[in-house]
Amino acid sequence: AIRYHSLHDNTYLRFFTGHTAPVLSLSVSPKDDVFASAAADETMRTWDLRVPGCLGVLRFPGSGRRPAVSFDPEGLVLAAGVGGNQVKLFDLRFASKGPFATFSVPGEPRDFASICFNFDGKLMLVGTAQGAAVSIDAFKGTELQTFRGHANKMGLPLEACFSADGAQVMSGSEDGKIWRWRTHDASLVAAQAGHRGPVTSVKCNPTRQLVASAGEEVCLWLPA
Repeated sequence: AIRYHSLHDNTYLRFFTGHTAPVLSLSVSPKDDVFASAAADETMRTWDLRVPGCLGVLRFPGSGRRPAVSFDPEGLVLAAGVGGNQVKLFDLRFASKGPFATFSVPGEPRDFASICFNFDGKLMLVGTAQGAAVSIDAFKGTELQTFRGHANKMGLPLEACFSADGAQVMSGSEDGKIWRWRTHDASLVAAQAGHRGPVTSVKCNPTRQLVASAGEEVCLWLPA
Protein backbone atom coordinates (compact mmCIF):
# COMPACT_ATOMS: atom_id res chain seq x y z
CA ALA A 1 0.00 0.00 0.00
CA ILE A 2 0.97 3.62 -0.54
CA ARG A 3 0.25 6.03 2.32
CA TYR A 4 -0.63 9.69 1.84
CA HIS A 5 0.72 11.32 4.97
CA SER A 6 -0.14 14.78 6.32
CA LEU A 7 2.88 16.39 7.97
CA HIS A 8 0.63 19.13 9.39
CA ASP A 9 -1.17 16.91 11.90
CA ASN A 10 0.76 13.62 11.50
CA THR A 11 -2.15 11.60 10.14
CA TYR A 12 -2.70 9.38 7.12
CA LEU A 13 -5.15 10.97 4.70
CA ARG A 14 -5.54 8.02 2.36
CA PHE A 15 -4.23 4.54 1.58
CA PHE A 16 -3.74 3.57 -2.07
CA THR A 17 -3.96 -0.18 -2.61
CA GLY A 18 -3.58 -2.25 -5.77
CA HIS A 19 0.03 -3.38 -5.99
CA THR A 20 0.58 -7.00 -5.01
CA ALA A 21 4.29 -6.72 -4.17
CA PRO A 22 6.52 -4.09 -2.52
CA VAL A 23 6.35 -0.60 -4.02
CA LEU A 24 9.88 0.37 -5.11
CA SER A 25 9.49 3.79 -6.75
CA LEU A 26 7.21 6.82 -6.45
CA SER A 27 7.03 10.07 -8.42
CA VAL A 28 4.65 12.98 -7.86
CA SER A 29 3.61 15.20 -10.76
CA PRO A 30 5.07 18.72 -10.46
CA LYS A 31 1.89 20.22 -11.90
CA ASP A 32 -1.15 18.52 -10.36
CA ASP A 33 -2.35 15.88 -7.88
CA VAL A 34 -1.31 12.86 -9.97
CA PHE A 35 1.47 10.48 -8.96
CA ALA A 36 2.97 7.26 -10.30
CA SER A 37 4.29 4.11 -8.65
CA ALA A 38 6.28 1.07 -9.74
CA ALA A 39 6.48 -2.18 -7.82
CA ALA A 40 8.03 -5.64 -7.76
CA ASP A 41 4.76 -7.00 -9.22
CA GLU A 42 6.06 -5.78 -12.62
CA THR A 43 3.45 -3.04 -12.93
CA MET A 44 3.42 0.75 -13.00
CA ARG A 45 0.31 2.52 -11.76
CA THR A 46 -0.92 6.10 -11.96
CA TRP A 47 -3.03 7.65 -9.22
CA ASP A 48 -4.87 10.81 -8.21
CA LEU A 49 -4.41 11.93 -4.60
CA ARG A 50 -8.13 12.72 -4.43
CA VAL A 51 -9.30 9.25 -5.57
CA PRO A 52 -8.58 5.96 -3.77
CA GLY A 53 -8.46 3.75 -6.88
CA CYS A 54 -5.69 3.86 -9.47
CA LEU A 55 -6.20 5.66 -12.77
CA GLY A 56 -4.35 3.12 -14.89
CA VAL A 57 -2.04 0.11 -14.89
CA LEU A 58 0.88 -0.61 -17.20
CA ARG A 59 2.39 -4.09 -17.07
CA PHE A 60 5.96 -5.13 -17.80
CA PRO A 61 5.92 -8.93 -17.52
CA GLY A 62 9.17 -10.85 -17.41
CA SER A 63 11.36 -7.84 -16.67
CA GLY A 64 12.85 -9.46 -13.55
CA ARG A 65 14.62 -6.25 -12.52
CA ARG A 66 13.94 -3.42 -10.10
CA PRO A 67 11.89 -0.63 -11.81
CA ALA A 68 11.79 3.14 -11.34
CA VAL A 69 9.44 5.93 -12.49
CA SER A 70 9.64 9.72 -12.83
CA PHE A 71 7.67 12.65 -14.23
CA ASP A 72 9.32 15.25 -16.44
CA PRO A 73 9.37 18.90 -15.20
CA GLU A 74 6.16 19.70 -17.10
CA GLY A 75 4.23 16.73 -15.72
CA LEU A 76 3.37 15.53 -19.24
CA VAL A 77 5.87 12.73 -19.75
CA LEU A 78 6.28 9.74 -17.49
CA ALA A 79 9.57 7.82 -17.70
CA ALA A 80 9.80 4.20 -16.58
CA GLY A 81 13.03 2.25 -16.17
CA VAL A 82 12.14 -1.42 -16.65
CA GLY A 83 13.59 -4.69 -17.83
CA GLY A 84 17.12 -4.01 -16.67
CA ASN A 85 18.16 -1.82 -19.60
CA GLN A 86 15.11 -0.14 -21.06
CA VAL A 87 13.74 3.34 -20.41
CA LYS A 88 10.21 3.88 -21.74
CA LEU A 89 8.60 7.30 -22.16
CA PHE A 90 4.83 7.69 -21.92
CA ASP A 91 2.57 10.63 -22.72
CA LEU A 92 0.51 10.72 -19.53
CA ARG A 93 -2.66 11.59 -21.47
CA PHE A 94 -2.36 8.48 -23.64
CA ALA A 95 -0.34 6.13 -21.44
CA SER A 96 -2.66 3.20 -22.16
CA LYS A 97 -1.53 3.29 -25.81
CA GLY A 98 2.00 2.40 -24.79
CA PRO A 99 5.32 4.28 -24.85
CA PHE A 100 6.04 6.84 -27.55
CA ALA A 101 9.77 6.19 -27.17
CA THR A 102 11.95 3.37 -25.81
CA PHE A 103 15.67 3.70 -25.11
CA SER A 104 18.16 0.96 -24.30
CA VAL A 105 20.80 1.91 -21.74
CA PRO A 106 24.14 0.38 -22.82
CA GLY A 107 25.93 -2.15 -20.61
CA GLU A 108 24.90 -4.96 -18.33
CA PRO A 109 21.28 -5.34 -17.16
CA ARG A 110 20.62 -3.00 -14.25
CA ASP A 111 18.35 -2.74 -11.27
CA PHE A 112 16.97 0.79 -11.46
CA ALA A 113 17.30 2.58 -8.13
CA SER A 114 15.95 5.85 -9.55
CA ILE A 115 15.27 7.77 -12.72
CA CYS A 116 14.86 11.54 -12.94
CA PHE A 117 14.95 14.52 -15.31
CA ASN A 118 17.02 17.67 -15.02
CA PHE A 119 15.33 21.07 -14.65
CA ASP A 120 14.65 21.61 -18.38
CA GLY A 121 13.78 18.01 -19.22
CA LYS A 122 16.65 17.56 -21.68
CA LEU A 123 18.59 15.03 -19.60
CA MET A 124 17.64 11.94 -17.65
CA LEU A 125 19.68 10.36 -14.88
CA VAL A 126 19.48 6.68 -13.98
CA GLY A 127 20.64 5.49 -10.56
CA THR A 128 21.38 1.78 -10.28
CA ALA A 129 22.32 -0.96 -7.83
CA GLN A 130 25.37 -1.80 -9.95
CA GLY A 131 27.69 0.93 -8.66
CA ALA A 132 27.08 3.56 -11.35
CA ALA A 133 24.71 6.34 -12.37
CA VAL A 134 24.17 7.13 -16.06
CA SER A 135 23.03 10.35 -17.75
CA ILE A 136 20.98 10.04 -20.94
CA ASP A 137 19.84 12.46 -23.63
CA ALA A 138 16.08 12.60 -23.00
CA PHE A 139 15.29 13.09 -26.70
CA LYS A 140 17.74 10.74 -28.42
CA GLY A 141 18.27 8.15 -25.69
CA THR A 142 22.05 8.25 -26.10
CA GLU A 143 24.29 7.71 -23.08
CA LEU A 144 26.22 10.87 -22.17
CA GLN A 145 28.19 10.19 -18.98
CA THR A 146 28.72 7.41 -16.44
CA PHE A 147 29.29 8.44 -12.83
CA ARG A 148 31.35 5.98 -10.77
CA GLY A 149 33.56 5.76 -7.70
CA HIS A 150 31.04 5.61 -4.87
CA ALA A 151 31.05 2.46 -2.75
CA ASN A 152 28.37 -0.14 -3.46
CA LYS A 153 29.78 -3.61 -2.82
CA MET A 154 26.46 -4.77 -1.35
CA GLY A 155 24.57 -3.88 -4.52
CA LEU A 156 22.17 -1.50 -2.78
CA PRO A 157 19.72 0.53 -4.88
CA LEU A 158 21.40 3.93 -4.47
CA GLU A 159 19.33 6.80 -5.82
CA ALA A 160 20.99 9.55 -7.85
CA CYS A 161 19.71 13.03 -8.74
CA PHE A 162 20.65 16.27 -10.46
CA SER A 163 21.31 19.39 -8.44
CA ALA A 164 18.63 22.07 -8.85
CA ASP A 165 20.66 23.91 -11.51
CA GLY A 166 21.64 20.66 -13.25
CA ALA A 167 25.37 21.37 -12.89
CA GLN A 168 26.06 18.41 -10.61
CA VAL A 169 25.00 14.81 -10.13
CA MET A 170 24.60 13.45 -6.60
CA SER A 171 24.38 9.89 -5.36
CA GLY A 172 24.30 8.06 -2.07
CA SER A 173 27.06 5.62 -1.12
CA GLU A 174 27.72 2.74 1.27
CA ASP A 175 30.44 4.80 2.98
CA GLY A 176 27.90 7.25 4.44
CA LYS A 177 28.80 10.06 2.04
CA ILE A 178 26.97 11.91 -0.69
CA TRP A 179 29.11 11.66 -3.79
CA ARG A 180 29.05 14.48 -6.34
CA TRP A 181 30.22 14.84 -9.94
CA ARG A 182 30.09 17.58 -12.54
CA THR A 183 27.32 16.75 -14.97
CA HIS A 184 29.12 17.68 -18.19
CA ASP A 185 32.26 15.55 -17.76
CA ALA A 186 31.63 13.26 -14.72
CA SER A 187 34.62 14.72 -12.88
CA LEU A 188 34.48 14.22 -9.13
CA VAL A 189 33.59 17.00 -6.68
CA ALA A 190 34.25 16.72 -2.94
CA ALA A 191 31.94 14.23 -1.21
CA GLN A 192 29.77 15.29 1.74
CA ALA A 193 30.07 13.22 4.93
CA GLY A 194 27.40 13.07 7.60
CA HIS A 195 25.64 9.71 7.67
CA ARG A 196 26.62 6.79 9.88
CA GLY A 197 25.61 4.14 7.36
CA PRO A 198 24.76 3.76 3.66
CA VAL A 199 22.95 6.67 2.00
CA THR A 200 20.24 5.23 -0.21
CA SER A 201 18.27 8.33 -1.20
CA VAL A 202 19.23 11.89 -2.22
CA LYS A 203 16.81 14.62 -3.32
CA CYS A 204 17.34 18.28 -4.25
CA ASN A 205 14.73 20.96 -3.71
CA PRO A 206 13.93 22.31 -7.21
CA THR A 207 13.62 25.97 -6.13
CA ARG A 208 15.84 26.34 -3.06
CA GLN A 209 19.42 25.40 -2.19
CA LEU A 210 18.37 22.52 0.05
CA VAL A 211 19.33 18.85 -0.24
CA ALA A 212 17.78 15.95 1.69
CA SER A 213 19.49 12.58 2.10
CA ALA A 214 18.32 9.44 3.83
CA GLY A 215 19.75 6.22 5.22
CA GLU A 216 19.31 5.22 8.84
CA GLU A 217 18.52 8.89 9.43
CA VAL A 218 17.42 11.86 7.33
CA CYS A 219 19.87 14.76 6.87
CA LEU A 220 19.14 18.21 5.46
CA TRP A 221 21.95 20.17 3.82
CA LEU A 222 22.39 23.89 3.12
CA PRO A 223 25.29 25.67 1.36
CA ALA A 224 28.12 26.60 3.69
